[in-house]
Amino acid sequence: MNIIELLDDAAGRTPDTAAIIDGPLERERITTFSDLRRGSRQIASLLSRAGVGPGDGIVTLVPMSAPLYAVIAAAFRLGAVPVFIDPDNATTQLERCHDALPLKAFVGSPMACLLRLLTPALRTIKPAFVTHGWFPGTTSLGVARRMPPIEHTATRQDDAPAMLTFTSGSTGAAKGLLRSHRLLLSTQEILSRHLDLRPGSITLATMPNLVMTNLGHGVTSYIPDVDLRRPAAADPARIARAIDRWEIESLLASPALVEHLADHCLTAGRTLNSLRAVFTGGAPVFLRVLEKSARTSPQARVAALYGSTEAEPIALLSRDEITPADHAAIAEGAGLPAGRPVPEIRLRILKDHWGQPLANVSEEEMNRRSLPAGARGEIVVSGPHVAPGYLRGQGEAESKFRAGDTVWHRTGDSGWLDDHHRLWLTGRCAARVGEPPGAIYPLMVEAALASDPRLARAAFVSYRGKRLLVLELARKAGAVDMEELINALPWAGIDRVVSLPRIPLDRRHNAKIDYPALLAELAAR
Repeated sequence: MNIIELLDDAAGRTPDTAAIIDGPLERERITTFSDLRRGSRQIASLLSRAGVGPGDGIVTLVPMSAPLYAVIAAAFRLGAVPVFIDPDNATTQLERCHDALPLKAFVGSPMACLLRLLTPALRTIKPAFVTHGWFPGTTSLGVARRMPPIEHTATRQDDAPAMLTFTSGSTGAAKGLLRSHRLLLSTQEILSRHLDLRPGSITLATMPNLVMTNLGHGVTSYIPDVDLRRPAAADPARIARAIDRWEIESLLASPALVEHLADHCLTAGRTLNSLRAVFTGGAPVFLRVLEKSARTSPQARVAALYGSTEAEPIALLSRDEITPADHAAIAEGAGLPAGRPVPEIRLRILKDHWGQPLANVSEEEMNRRSLPAGARGEIVVSGPHVAPGYLRGQGEAESKFRAGDTVWHRTGDSGWLDDHHRLWLTGRCAARVGEPPGAIYPLMVEAALASDPRLARAAFVSYRGKRLLVLELARKAGAVDMEELINALPWAGIDRVVSLPRIPLDRRHNAKIDYPALLAELAAR
């Protein structure tokens, strides 16, 4: 089944319902499901006339917007494969694509087309299309509006390639993830089930995958007019006004954006009464984020979503499930609760061997190796929405193994299961300090300090044989007694406390600590 069939079904049921609302606040553009269906069919005609067909790759550099999803839908109609790369690593990632996927077209915004001119690896991809306006050496997608819509949809096998993206590289080099139609459909169905999506409602979407899910289930996506690469720098007042203006019912965003929005509302003394659900994920979700969001969205279910690029979702934690005992456990180094694994996932905790390949085993041996409740180790998962491999097999030796006929994915995260089968996260395996059984993982320390209002952020690392606690102080924090912090965490064995103006974060969500960059900054200082 081609995922485009879900969009066409939604367009058939509610053609005049808004599929995507985007653009500047109070001057938004509304694209209905019918508009998106017709527009994507016309773009498919344009691409087909340019020689794009089943199995061909289309390098797509378009920001989250209605045009982006029209291009994705057009590609699916042709059986082509949208390819999403990191512009900063374009040459390396395109080299990995060429042997596995013929790259037959480029589609980009005007800024992306400028980047193409400056990047030799991108210039070789022809023909090139610009989303709007005019750019030398390209054809505007506006030309498609004068073309008859393509009538057929390419029939593709469930296991045929559907979309190529790259991982963030937080567990090593960025790896190409070539998703099949079967994998995309499984992910969309499971996400819709756990995000309580309701046809006809409006969701504020800041994560590209959610819009795909919404389009397949008749849900309207509001895409805010902010730079989603820097969520903490977004104007929270504009987002709050948009939520009120459109009576938005649900929100899925990074912890940085959710907390930024909640802080604004608390300062302004306002609430977001239309919200019925607030989900946050993509980085560790500290309990203070859930508490603030619950105070500012009193009608909403507030929850943290744990997952990875290869497996979304893995676990879900509702704010109402958190107990006083959980807070006490966090203060004592238990880590961060992530909730119960979703029913569709199989999750095990294995002894931490991160950095070493795991040999294939039988199902019986897998069960024997799984650690009991309370034991910390490496989190591994399998399920219908878990990506079974990577482009050209790169990275599979370190991140995949088989138990019987089942492919298991190594998340690169450490954690443990409590007696209620709830998952707790303790940090990245690669950032472990010390050796088991006495190893300390960074999130054990960072979560214990996350509720301290004097701290904007904390990081725990091993540097030159010493256990360092690195702090980024909150604005107007005043003096912080470093010795007091060390004494409050005797189990961590902290040797020294260092204060930095800013702790480096990942570029994708602006919420996860970039430990290699942090160590480089410490060395530079």
